[in-house]
Amino acid sequence: MLRWWVNYQYWKRDTIRFEYRAVLIFLLILAGACFVVGWFFAAPEVRGKWINSAGLMFDVGGVIQLHISGLFDEIVNKYGDAEKYPYGPPSHITRKIIDDPDRPIKMWIRTHLFLESTGGFYLLLVGFAFQLMGTWV
Repeated sequence: MLRWWVNYQYWKRDTIRFEYRAVLIFLLILAGACFVVGWFFAAPEVRGKWINSAGLMFDVGGVIQLHISGLFDEIVNKYGDAEKYPYGPPSHITRKIIDDPDRPIKMWIRTHLFLESTGGFYLLLVGFAFQLMGTWV
């Protein structure tokens, strides 16, 4: 029974994160291609741009890999454990979570900018796109 449950958990995790795995593999292949083109085939004027592009793609691939591996979920779940923290997270974490109802716009911005993990992930992707454009412009 336990083996079936473990296999089910891995299957569920694999199907949820399939798209991220495809993006990760695509980015790593693209990064490797940029590195090879930059190192062996590019003109000296643009060699640095190709290698810089490969490095940026490897950076984003690393963040996606951390997301796939569940590191961010584990960090969030650590403070969500009701048995370990029966009165909620430690006070320094609680101060970050509590909203001020008198300032709804400020709290909405703070929540989406600093507390939502998906927002940070998308910010990294947008930053990657801007860095890549800046490298080539």
